[in-house]
Amino acid sequence: MPDHKGTSYSDGFGIFNKISEEEFDVPSKNYLRLFMLNTENKLFTYDELYEYILPNVSRYVFSRKYLAEAENNPRKRETMILDAISHLRPILDNKDRGAGGELGEILLYLFLEQDLKAPKLFSKVELKTSASDYVKGADGIHYRFRASDAGKKIMQIVIGEAKIQNELREGIDAAFASINDYITNNTQDRSLLDRHLLEQIVDEEEAAEIKEYIVSIPRKPRETVFGIFVGYSVKYDGSNDSNDEYAEKIITANVKQVLAYKERIIEKISEYKVSNYEFNFYFLPFHDAARDRKTIMQSLTQGKPHLAWGDIKNG
Repeated sequence: MPDHKGTSYSDGFGIFNKISEEEFDVPSKNYLRLFMLNTENKLFTYDELYEYILPNVSRYVFSRKYLAEAENNPRKRETMILDAISHLRPILDNKDRGAGGELGEILLYLFLEQDLKAPKLFSKVELKTSASDYVKGADGIHYRFRASDAGKKIMQIVIGEAKIQNELREGIDAAFASINDYITNNTQDRSLLDRHLLEQIVDEEEAAEIKEYIVSIPRKPRETVFGIFVGYSVKYDGSNDSNDEYAEKIITANVKQVLAYKERIIEKISEYKVSNYEFNFYFLPFHDAARDRKTIMQSLTQGKPHLAWGDIKNG
């Protein structure tokens, strides 16, 4: 079963190798966490990625209440993955510019639960289905606790944003634009949490604690932080490398590629005047981000048990 009150499965998360973690203050603490899949014959092991994502799709799509009910209902449990897949956005044609974008939202969910240890309150799919008036907002809402300098327990509401774009710079810029839109225009989250959250929390102890920080008046101290997933195309070629050389050099090249944008992230925090928030960035490279996300999600939305990755291998 999932641990740390999260909903996702930890078994398999080891496919993601943390190759660098950077901290900086502006003035809040911020984190850049760089992950990478293993390589096999100079290709990222997307098959392992797919086989980790597949059993977690239903954990991402459905609420805690639904998942608990399914545990005690064999019929619902057996069909849950098919039901979950039906909630994902189908890929209609090659001109669909947003094709495969939900992969970023699923990966964001997994990184926030498994690395940040921030259990899901709502996924984007739940946000669409749990409240009919919720049109704009986060790609996910998670939570965790921290201790203040004085030792006081503070709840962090983790607002998730996910972008997968070929250009790393464009992904970062798009993430900050979404965050700015969220801060500027979003007025629905308090109402959403008040009306829909507690009815979906099954664990009575957890529900009681969350209620103290979200719906009680006066509530216990809390703060908003951001969790951001950015997928992008790695720039390293390495066509003349041996497989062993490639496996080593792509790590170094990838770290260099991402950290080259550290100053831009700092500039964006200043530009949007959001230095009062904590940011947790998660970066993951693809060979061709737009192509690969579409191929992975196409297999997923078609309910295939294994990744049909011929398009990636031959691309």
